[in-house]
Amino acid sequence: MFRVSFFPLLLVLLFSTTLSMPPASAQLNPLTFTMKTPKSETKLVAKVESKEASQLHEKLRNPQETMRSFMQAMDKVKSGNNSAFSEAIDTLDLSQIDGPLRNLTGKITAERLINTLDRIAKISYAHIPTYDSGPKWYFRKQTVTVGDNVYDVEIAIGKTAEGDWKFTPETISTIENFYASVTHLKVLNGITEYSNWHSRFKERMPEWTSEDFLMFKKGQWLGLFTIFLISLGLFTITRFIITALLRIKVNKKTLDIEEGEQFKSTLPFGYLAFSITWLVGTRLLEFDVDSLEVFIRASYILTAFFSVWSALKLVDYVSSYFANKARSTANKFDDVLVPMLKKTSKVVVVAFGIILIAHSLTFDIASILAGLGIGGVAVALAAKDTISNLFGSVTVIIDRPFQIGDYVVLGKELEGSVEEVGFRSTRLRTPVNSLVTLPNSVLANMAIDNYGMRRVRRYKTTLQVEYSTPIAKLQEFCDRIRYQIQLNPMVLKDDHSVTIYELNASSIDILLTVYFVTGQLKIELAERHKFILEILKIAEEIGVKFAYPSQSIYLENSPVE
Repeated sequence: MFRVSFFPLLLVLLFSTTLSMPPASAQLNPLTFTMKTPKSETKLVAKVESKEASQLHEKLRNPQETMRSFMQAMDKVKSGNNSAFSEAIDTLDLSQIDGPLRNLTGKITAERLINTLDRIAKISYAHIPTYDSGPKWYFRKQTVTVGDNVYDVEIAIGKTAEGDWKFTPETISTIENFYASVTHLKVLNGITEYSNWHSRFKERMPEWTSEDFLMFKKGQWLGLFTIFLISLGLFTITRFIITALLRIKVNKKTLDIEEGEQFKSTLPFGYLAFSITWLVGTRLLEFDVDSLEVFIRASYILTAFFSVWSALKLVDYVSSYFANKARSTANKFDDVLVPMLKKTSKVVVVAFGIILIAHSLTFDIASILAGLGIGGVAVALAAKDTISNLFGSVTVIIDRPFQIGDYVVLGKELEGSVEEVGFRSTRLRTPVNSLVTLPNSVLANMAIDNYGMRRVRRYKTTLQVEYSTPIAKLQEFCDRIRYQIQLNPMVLKDDHSVTIYELNASSIDILLTVYFVTGQLKIELAERHKFILEILKIAEEIGVKFAYPSQSIYLENSPVE
């Protein structure tokens, strides 16, 4: 269950906005991670941007034109054209607001500003200066009382560093208090009041919700509590839904997750639903710019953190699914490939998560990535052995020269059973039960004799019989062995040899070669045991004796002189 005591800690965590995506035709420079756009498109984009910048500068060339542009844009908004908000936002100097929050802050400021202007005076453009260079122009600069507090507020237009005239940062930071001081007034005659569903909803709320309590209004505290309850409900519902889906997959044996871990593993998805709900809900409570920035920034960081955590859990689920598939196949190499891909996916998820979180903390990601691109060359040179081992492991995975459990001979000296294939190295269990770790870069360049890939297993030996054995018995002995081969279902019938091969110093040698139809060593040894016993029985039945190395010494007596 969700612990309420953990909720304050969540608001302390930091989180990110979505990174802006480059144009589809842009090309990524792999060394600097910068985008390269085709020259023709670059010229076209530059031309369009230059024209738009020129038009915007014309609308903001002096205080009078700035005020006119703002009022005309908000008139369009009042008529239902919400896209005109962007034109109104262009008249505000938001340089002191974080990039990801500028659009939202600008929209709220534009709403507060028009509602304030419509209540205090009709705009007379003739009284607004038209100089393109000069001091900041004040429409209003005064002291207002909000509750028991007194604030200095202003509505002013000043010239920016780019040469445009915009409503000043002081206007943006004080407009909330200015609006609060005139919100009880009605709009002036002949002016259409700007309203949205927020304002209409507030009109239906009791008067006590507009009273101040601690840092916010009582209605805002009520809204926070409501959002918390909704978030908590979605937290629980999300976890139960995902748990139910997991149990269906587990029952179908497509996932392998213990019953006690099924509900626990859904924790990041519940937190993600909670943070997204909180992110959306806090935008609706009409906080002042500073408070809203704190809530939005914390919500962004929370959402990014839990998104990465949820992505890691998804990797676990997908890996579990493919691990089950791999266990049901005869190819044991899939059992190695799935864990390797799982580790790779988690590294990629964490890397993108770090970038997102850093972006949400207002770090300059472009500069960081450019530095990493240059530093990556140095790191690659320093870690060339590690990189060569990584490419060696890729080669091993693609070529599949062996499977887990195969008995292999590497080069002329090293042999053993394959136990594990990792990113850096492969481990072999030798015949003396020691464990050898071999770098994959070395393994990729070695000759690999894979005994585990044999379809049949050869048994070759020499039967040495005594010279005193009659020729008839010798021929019968060979024929009986051939007949036994035909009867044995585990021996290859069309590829064997039983023939007199050599006249040795102390024996007649019969070369015996047969192939056992099995790929497993244990079966081969068992069948070889049975086959040798049959040969010994045949020899015993017909009276053939096996020779052993021996020498005969003859002494000759010399005549006495």
